[in-house]
Amino acid sequence: MTLARNRDRQPRHPAPTQPEARRLSQRERRDLLRRLELREQVLATQIEEERSRIDNEGLAQLEDDVGDQVDHAFVKSSVEMERGLVDRYAIELDETRAARERLASGAGGLCADCGEPIGAARLRVQPTALRCADCQWRYEKVVDIARGSLQS
Repeated sequence: MTLARNRDRQPRHPAPTQPEARRLSQRERRDLLRRLELREQVLATQIEEERSRIDNEGLAQLEDDVGDQVDHAFVKSSVEMERGLVDRYAIELDETRAARERLASGAGGLCADCGEPIGAARLRVQPTALRCADCQWRYEKVVDIARGSLQS
């Protein structure tokens, strides 16, 4: 019995090929803009609600007597978690606005790295995508290497 070398083996299933990315049609562009506008409205509302909750509930409880130190620590950590949520919403809101601006300027749907179309399917799943799937993969690998988290 002999062992086959890896390079001599034929893959059982060929690697899937990605469909050719194409530019967005006018209809797809309108739909994407509408989705981005709706997401922007939802995010703005969520940010407002979370900030109101922090002001009305969390900070008010911190100013009042909240019980013992454990209760105070719980309220404080809850306020910090809500602030983190607001920060994440704000980042997504910025990304959504930037994607709308790119679409309005005509650069929407084009990869920021290679200039090729990102593809309608990818933009349906990730409307704020800056890169095509291949460039995004490369970008993430570079980030992993820079962070030292790429495993050999």
